[in-house]
Parts: sequence; structure tokens; C-alpha cells
Amino acid sequence: MRQNHDQEPNASISAFIPKALFERVEALCKAKGLDPKEFIFDAISEKLANMHKEKRRKPRL
Repeated sequence: MRQNHDQEPNASISAFIPKALFERVEALCKAKGLDPKEFIFDAISEKLANMHKEKRRKPRL
């Protein structure tokens, strides 16, 4: 039986992030009082939204 992935509230991914970059994220989040997971989620969401906007700007043939 196949599961419907839309019903899953959260999913997890593993990604390798350079240690120096992750340390910068942790330092920024600590200074701003943010959770690093929330910061990374927001950054990914923003990047996806920007990519969608860029794709829509390209002229269609």
C-alpha cells in the first residue's frame, strides 16, 4: 500500500554543510535568538520562492 506524502506534517533530510558555514549559522542564530533549524528552513523556502520567480520571468517561446 502506497502512502500519501501530503499527509506527512514533517520530513527530514540530511545534508552535508561545511563546518565553518554551520558555525556561522549557529553564531548568528544564537545572537538573534533563533533556532538554527528554523533559520535553515526559512533560507531554503526563500531560495525556492526566488527560483520560482526567476523561472516565471524567462520568456516563453
